[in-house]
Amino acid sequence: MDKKVKLFKLIQQIEDTKVQLYNLMHENDYDLIDKEIVELSQLLDKLLLKYYNIK
Repeated sequence: MDKKVKLFKLIQQIEDTKVQLYNLMHENDYDLIDKEIVELSQLLDKLLLKYYNIK
């Protein structure tokens, strides 16, 4: 797969995850130790790391 296509898909995945994380935080009254919030935050970290490694 082309590098630009990979980056575009990854950027979209990052943006979607950010929105999900924000919504989940809002639903859980910003309880930052909530298991779901932590897991989604860790996923976002992995996606960002992947992005920087590709770029």
